[in-house]
Amino acid sequence: MKIGVIGTGNIGSTLARKLSAAGHDVRVANSRGLEGVKAFAAEIGATAADTRGAIAMNRSLNPLD
Repeated sequence: MKIGVIGTGNIGSTLARKLSAAGHDVRVANSRGLEGVKAFAAEIGATAADTRGAIAMNRSLNPLD
């Protein structure tokens, strides 16, 4: 499953870590921008993204599309 997580605080980082470990295609973003999330994304095997990139990951789930 393709999943975008915005926020790398306690909840967001735990969620992203577990979903990535379970084999999902995860993009992570936070308020510090792309550079601020690259190290964390590499650590958990996810893709670093800006907030728009994380949202676009979930676009197909948007009921307004």
